[in-house]
Amino acid sequence: MDKELLQKLAKRIKELRKLHKFTQDELSFRANIPRSTLGNIETAKNDVVFSKVNQLAKAFELTLSEFLNF
Repeated sequence: MDKELLQKLAKRIKELRKLHKFTQDELSFRANIPRSTLGNIETAKNDVVFSKVNQLAKAFELTLSEFLNF
């Protein structure tokens, strides 16, 4: 688990949620995930599938942008 990546992702999700004036309940409904799961993601307590993408990009010595450019 890449804790730094999870923390960056958590911060980004929280910033976007606040920008759009969504509560955790509203965002969890829109994303179809449990609110408790969203809370854990926003506090970087849970690993997220996206972190696996980052690990693959690192293995290929690519940035995420390069890795996802398809």
